[in-house]
Formats: sequence, structure tokens, C-alpha cells
Amino acid sequence: MRKKFLFLILISLIFGVLLVRGVLAVSATLKGEITDDGGDPNLLVWFEYGTTQGYGWTTPVQEKYGNGEFTYTLSGLQECVTYHYRACAKHKNYNDPGCGQDQTFTTPCSVQVDLKANGSDGPITLSYSNRTVNLSWSSQYADFCQASGDWSGSKSTSGSEQITLSTPKTYQFNLTCKNYSTGVEKSDLVEVILQTPGAPKVITKGVVLTY
Repeated sequence: MRKKFLFLILISLIFGVLLVRGVLAVSATLKGEITDDGGDPNLLVWFEYGTTQGYGWTTPVQEKYGNGEFTYTLSGLQECVTYHYRACAKHKNYNDPGCGQDQTFTTPCSVQVDLKANGSDGPITLSYSNRTVNLSWSSQYADFCQASGDWSGSKSTSGSEQITLSTPKTYQFNLTCKNYSTGVEKSDLVEVILQTPGAPKVITKGVVLTY
């Protein structure tokens, strides 16, 4: 009697990420391995994958000879989504398909950052007599943030800071937040316009005569 082949799934995945027009493009390389071809090395291998254990998608079938690893790279995956997958195989000349255990992976998420001046996305205008601005920011899926433009320094991934402006001009406050593992970063900019001081007001008063 022909011995049925055995195979396993390697849990490790290779992720590739690319930020295109603000959208995170994710790829993942699935790995499987035939550990025992059952005595017949002529095999067909593939992967099933999807967002549930019902899978729903199948990779193209590949021919494989004997024991060893096989891979397939998925591209165009949705960001921030958990996928189920499993490796499958059958003998080329027999109808004896089988699949390995279910595994999951979650694709990376795009960094989100929101910077506001006095609660507004800007631009905002301040009078010279009221020239203190409150910058507040929040982010998602970021590990650290960096300020640039008319402010500087490392910032937490969320917080607030008050800045007193000096010279009348248009100020640009930029905040860039980054995810260490994916290398993906995103920036937000807010503009603050500080007006020139108002013209001094003067009146002419009565004369004081001295004799």
C-alpha cells in the first residue's frame, strides 16, 4: 500500500511593505515543507488562505519533486487584517490531497498621525497680543515621532505642547511619526499665522501752560 506523504507549515513569514500614495502595500511569503513524500516524489503543492478558516483563496498549484520546502509570495494584501493559511499537497498521479494545520498572520498597519493647533487642522491666525499656540497630536501604529519646521525634537506618540510665538510670520509645524518594524512613516503639518502688532493708539491731550 502506498504510504501517504506528510508535510508541515513553517510558521515564519516574510513580510514586505511599501507605502504607495499613502496606502500600505503588503506582501507575505508563505512557507511549507514536505517531510515525507510517501514513496512517490511527484507532487503538486499549493496554499489556501483567507480572512477566515474557510479560506476562500488558493495559490497557483506548483509541481514539486520529493521532500523539502516550497513557498509562495502573496501580494496586494489588505493592511491591518488577520489572515488564515495552510499548506496543501497531493501526489501528481493520485487524487489524495491533504492540508496542514491552520496558521494565522496579521498584516502591518499604516501609521496615522494628526497634528492640530488650538484644536484646528489649520491654518489658523493669531493676534500678536494672544500669540501662544497649543499644539496637540495623536498617532496610531507609531513607535516614535519627530518634530521639524518651526519646532524640533523627539516627541511622544501623543501629547500636547504650548509654544509662545515671537516674530510675526507664517509658522509651519511638522510632525513625522514612524513604525520601527515596518519602516513606514507619515507626517502631518499645521500652519499658524502670527499677525503684526496693532498700530499704537495715540491721542492729543490738552496743553499745560506754565507762567
